[in-house]
Amino acid sequence: MGYFSSGTEGLDYEDQYCVRCAHNPPEDEKCCPVWRAQMSYNYDASAEAKDILAMLIPRNEDGFNEQCTMFVEARKP
Repeated sequence: MGYFSSGTEGLDYEDQYCVRCAHNPPEDEKCCPVWRAQMSYNYDASAEAKDILAMLIPRNEDGFNEQCTMFVEARKP
């Protein structure tokens, strides 16, 4: 699942993917639903939560978070 071991790791992920994503809302709106799910259920031990989070942000075989499955490159103005 898309586990973030620290706030810095989460911020690095946001910089790598979220800021470039078409689903990234403006600063004055609520955050992306995928990001909200990650932050809300990241430490939930239930199998259902882990399955959903893993589906949204999968981990590669080395254990690192991959690109969000909902990622769509935003068009540049």
